[in-house]
Amino acid sequence: MNIQEIARLADVSVSTVSKVMNGKDKDISKKTKDKVLKIIEENNYIPYARYRVKEGLINRFIGLVICKENPHYSQMVTSIESALRVQGFFPVVLTAEKEQEEIDNAVYELQKRGVSGILVDSSRAVSQYLENCKLVYLTDTSSFETKQKNTFYFHKYEAGRLSAIELLNAGHQKISVILREAEKIILDGVEAVYGEQNLPRQFITSYIGEDLNGIRQNGLISCVSDSSTAVICGDMEIVGCVLEYAEQIGIKVPEDFSVICVKDHEMLEYLAGGITAVGYPIRQMTVDAVDHLLQMVIEEKDSEVTRKFFPEVIKRNSIQDIGKRKDGHKIVIVGSMNIDDNIEGVRIPVNGETIIAKNILTLPGGKGANQAVGVGRLGGQAYMIGRVGKDADGRRLYKSLTDNGVHTDGVEFDDQADSGKAFVHIDRDGENAIVVYRGANENLDEAQLKRHENIFRAAKYCLLSSEISREAIMVVKKSCRENGTEIILKPSGLEEVGEDVLFGIDYLVPNEREMIRIYAGEDLTMEEKAEKLLQIGVKNVIVTLGKRGAYLKNKDHALYFPSAPFTPIDTTGGADSFISAMAVSLSEGKDLLYSIIYAIYAAGITITRYGVQNAMPDKKSIRIYMEDIEKQYAEIKKGEEEHIKCKKTKI
Repeated sequence: MNIQEIARLADVSVSTVSKVMNGKDKDISKKTKDKVLKIIEENNYIPYARYRVKEGLINRFIGLVICKENPHYSQMVTSIESALRVQGFFPVVLTAEKEQEEIDNAVYELQKRGVSGILVDSSRAVSQYLENCKLVYLTDTSSFETKQKNTFYFHKYEAGRLSAIELLNAGHQKISVILREAEKIILDGVEAVYGEQNLPRQFITSYIGEDLNGIRQNGLISCVSDSSTAVICGDMEIVGCVLEYAEQIGIKVPEDFSVICVKDHEMLEYLAGGITAVGYPIRQMTVDAVDHLLQMVIEEKDSEVTRKFFPEVIKRNSIQDIGKRKDGHKIVIVGSMNIDDNIEGVRIPVNGETIIAKNILTLPGGKGANQAVGVGRLGGQAYMIGRVGKDADGRRLYKSLTDNGVHTDGVEFDDQADSGKAFVHIDRDGENAIVVYRGANENLDEAQLKRHENIFRAAKYCLLSSEISREAIMVVKKSCRENGTEIILKPSGLEEVGEDVLFGIDYLVPNEREMIRIYAGEDLTMEEKAEKLLQIGVKNVIVTLGKRGAYLKNKDHALYFPSAPFTPIDTTGGADSFISAMAVSLSEGKDLLYSIIYAIYAAGITITRYGVQNAMPDKKSIRIYMEDIEKQYAEIKKGEEEHIKCKKTKI
């Protein structure tokens, strides 16, 4: 909108509009004057601001001068615009170079446009400004000029302090710091904390680089090494470099090496199961600055306010507490990840029958994800390898893993397929029947497993469910064999479980129906089938029997274990809870007999709750039953000793 267009809309001359705008309107009728003013006001014509100021009206435009190199540029502009619009004002944004002359020129240009106030991204006062234009400064340092009468700020130095304190509280002392040149003030904050706690400066290894190439070539070698247990990264890109390099040299985050980033980013939630970061108070600072500026504009008052805002730590899963490392060996879980639609009814429908559902629950599930969560909740070192879609279900499944302490380096998001689904029909006795749509699970292939084969290094156990493809199962078996990792297999999902899959399995954990399917058509008892499985190379067969407990068959034992005293509500997750608990117990050095009893109680707790992952017990809930577990274990051991003694007597 320009003055010619205003004149055309008002059906007057340009000189008439000019006279009205400049207060030289004595010879113009009130009707014409009001008409021109109305059109100018309706079209928010900015040069009209001088007239509105003269008449005591408020200009609704507020300027923002922001440096284009500001790392928080987008967040600041969006937050300021939102805060202004809530109060009926509008931003006029000018981007400037960091040089003070550029900032001064931008402020001058905005004043010429007649804005009522200006937010200035600078740690130095502008050289000159009009008295009727209010100024508020925004900056990320405490080293600003006293001439800046109204300044809202945070200090990046504090991010270094917070990061150092977070790592020291987790037991880390020898740390590394990788920053870009513009962020080196953060290192001062780290060093200040070490000085306050009388820790040697030599405990800090630092690298300040101009760009990512320098960091990759020089910084990573010195900072990601055995001499440090944690690293402070300047931004998300540096985090990415650290994670990539750590994987190359076989270092795992966070159990081998902890990471914290001094600038939060939405992607950090998804890297390596979630990277802990420092969040800057951008939104609160800008909203408060806008409120203060508008108060000065509306009330036509000057003031002097200096207000400091503080960063905060956003905790995720990338810092290992050295004093609280998880017990037991590393457990890898390879299997399906599904969203479960649990349909509760009086009974499970048969052919041609329609049943009215009493309730429907949608929850994260899938045997692989369930077992990973079960391990994580019991304090085990869980590492998941699986595949989900790039959809809301996939994000929900991923978050459930990270929320329960599962390492998600091996989880990938599929571009082509939706996340898997399971439709679980539950009857009034808690029994269930399940229909599975594999979705992205079907694309868990050899290539993905090869990309993450380093996860199998130093793993004691691998929990494997056969809802994934036969080809993937065989690749997992090969990786486990190469790394000395024992396999615990749940034989579900495959139409036919062949001897190629079963051969060499350390622990096979079927239910009764799966035992029937393994040797379908053969007139054998369950015990005879278990014996036959041992003959083809399975080392331990553990059959879960629901209300009747479990059965173990190996070269040393043929034992029945009683069930735990629980009344089922939903048996859907019982088997997954059993397997994960048994694996955790074995990983902590307990023998198989004890671990089976421990697993029976864990499964018993799970089936008294709805759902699966949210129903899995943690150490606190299972600890309530430890006396019963120990008692039953002692009885079984005693029975075994008497049995062995009896055999020797007969001989």
